[in-house]
Amino acid sequence: MESQGGSKPSLDMAALSMATKGVLITGILLLIASFLPWQKECFEVAGVPAFCGKASAWNGSGSFFGLMMGILLIVLLLFEVSKLANMSMQLPFTPSKASAYLGFAVVVFGLLKFVIVLTSDVSAGLGAWIGIILLAALGYASFLYMKAEEAAAAPPATEL
Repeated sequence: MESQGGSKPSLDMAALSMATKGVLITGILLLIASFLPWQKECFEVAGVPAFCGKASAWNGSGSFFGLMMGILLIVLLLFEVSKLANMSMQLPFTPSKASAYLGFAVVVFGLLKFVIVLTSDVSAGLGAWIGIILLAALGYASFLYMKAEEAAAAPPATEL
């Protein structure tokens, strides 16, 4: 049943900036990938694999960095959704800059987690390799936010 005289609010993906799309899509995919096995180790009994232990980004080696990556990623996604919902926020800097800084923080903590996974004595799981690709994409989307911020702050060129 449709309401009379009013239209339903909808999300127009075409109206979103490339940076917003990139942060939302890669952020959601990275959150999913954070629960995949980032580390695995199998134990053998008489040459037969008996037990395999796995750890996600949230635990295992470097769990502090994975935990910080996950928490900041959730904050970033909530911040992006609140911007889409046109919620007013009192920030000391622009929302684009806040998204870029949060995105860069997620990338830094994610890269630290990835390096610790690679240098630990257990093997890296599929989640770590998917995670590093998504971290690179999130870093690029955050870079796009910074470029948009610089373009908005630049004075318009005047013709002589």
